[in-house]
Amino acid sequence: MNIPDKVANFACYVDGSIELSGMVDLQLPSIEYMTETLTGAGLAGEIESITPGHTSPMNFSINFRSLADRNLTLAKPKNYAFEVKGALQETDPKTKAIIIRKLTVEVRGFPKKVDLGKLGVSKTSDTSGEFTCEYIKTQIDGKVYHEIDKHNMVCVIDGVDYLAEMRAALGK
Repeated sequence: MNIPDKVANFACYVDGSIELSGMVDLQLPSIEYMTETLTGAGLAGEIESITPGHTSPMNFSINFRSLADRNLTLAKPKNYAFEVKGALQETDPKTKAIIIRKLTVEVRGFPKKVDLGKLGVSKTSDTSGEFTCEYIKTQIDGKVYHEIDKHNMVCVIDGVDYLAEMRAALGK
């Protein structure tokens, strides 16, 4: 088994073609399941019960070095399709060879907040954008690890759709 090392590099595309300029980094969404605290007879205290496939609001954010035309337009109140393509670097422990694996993360959402940053002489502006996330799909070397589509009630984690039975129960 290779030793995971780092993200060697990445690029982010918007709506299928535009590559964002001046990116510093981005924060991928956290997957947090919705819970309800249960208590009552027969339970020794409280239990947090998850609802499989149902997630709390997810967010995605991008940080930029500077104000740039392509990035400033992300304030439009519309749904954007982001595609992050990355090169994951690993090391083969036997040969010490560096191995590059292909990462693809697709995220769709609306702008929540655009922070234009600050202006200073000979300084970066630290511009950023935060977006909702109604859809995410994470792949490494073509294998899908996550696909969450809130509008279509899909929650695939490592090949299992945890909402398939629920969709069937609802007649969908």
